[in-house]
Amino acid sequence: MEVAGLRPLRIGLAGAGRAFERLYGPALARVRGLEVAALADPRPVTLPGVRRWPSVEAMLAAEPLDGLLVLSPPSAHATQVEAGLAAGLAVLTEKPAALAAGEVDRWPEGGQFAAAYTRRGWEGYRRAKGGHGARAWTFVLETNPAGWGAVDQPRLVHDLLPHAIDLAEWLTGSEIRDVRDVRGDKHRLEGVFELTDGRTFGWRVAYGQRYREELRGDGRVLVRRPPRLPVPGRFRRREDIDGAARVLRAWAAQLRGTAEGDDLLAGRAAVQRHAAILEAVERPAGGMRV
Repeated sequence: MEVAGLRPLRIGLAGAGRAFERLYGPALARVRGLEVAALADPRPVTLPGVRRWPSVEAMLAAEPLDGLLVLSPPSAHATQVEAGLAAGLAVLTEKPAALAAGEVDRWPEGGQFAAAYTRRGWEGYRRAKGGHGARAWTFVLETNPAGWGAVDQPRLVHDLLPHAIDLAEWLTGSEIRDVRDVRGDKHRLEGVFELTDGRTFGWRVAYGQRYREELRGDGRVLVRRPPRLPVPGRFRRREDIDGAARVLRAWAAQLRGTAEGDDLLAGRAAVQRHAAILEAVERPAGGMRV
């Protein structure tokens, strides 16, 4: 969508799967000044008026772009971010940006990078930010991947845990210094983050039949989402799309050199720390310090 007096920013899209279909596509329709100009996806997917390339590398070599939006499966994120930064583009990637801290070390220095955690754009979480002095936080997220159209069940630690990691730091304004009491399996995980300022952030993420999401500060409910799933194939709740649109607007502003919505975007240092936390959670018991 064009902004009066400004050239639309040409965006290359890495991956046009469920994240694009159900979330980022509808969100992009609400954002002025960003234009999907090219698509990289090995599958025979089509977008009207958009040329498809079989790989990100082929797209970057052929298309004049301003930015790269990475929406591919998590295992490909770090490599595609690296390719976009090496091509001199601004890059925005869906969480998690990397699965290991060492992946971030390979990214070119000095590039314009941001990670999207779309819950930062949800009104409920924005109102809860700071927590009014809460010392002990708890976060629960249970969902059914089929509710948002997933064909295969993603890895829980890569799909839902990144939300808990980012919210722990973004909501409190502190950093995670330790991970403890981690237990669970591929269907359910829980644990506690210890923060550098002495507060704690307990979390539980799980796959099940129902959708439930709740944030508490010192026992007081700050955010609660209804305990039911939408009909599979209709995962287009307004708050989810609005949150993604806010993040995309902040990215567009960053590309144009303004500071609008800076707190909506996670930077390189944050995502490297988040990747280290993912690694810590996946280790056997013991040695959880990050």
